[in-house]
Amino acid sequence: MHPPRNAASSPTTAEEWSGHLGRKISIRYKLHDDPSHGFSEAIGVVQSVRPNAAGVSELGILTRRGETKYVPLEDVLAAKLFPL
Repeated sequence: MHPPRNAASSPTTAEEWSGHLGRKISIRYKLHDDPSHGFSEAIGVVQSVRPNAAGVSELGILTRRGETKYVPLEDVLAAKLFPL
């Protein structure tokens, strides 16, 4: 069976994400501290990709409220990059 025509692979590495700085995205990511909710979503602009204090690469997403949400790349379950 063929994949859908407009299916695009989501970035997975810090290097791939760095190529999308300034792009609008929607991601679904794992939650670790809430047993009743296994995941959450964030929509915003890719602001940064950086290692945190533990050395884990994080995706910085600037939300419409002007807050930056940091999500470890290993917790990103799905991502949609919006057209430029």
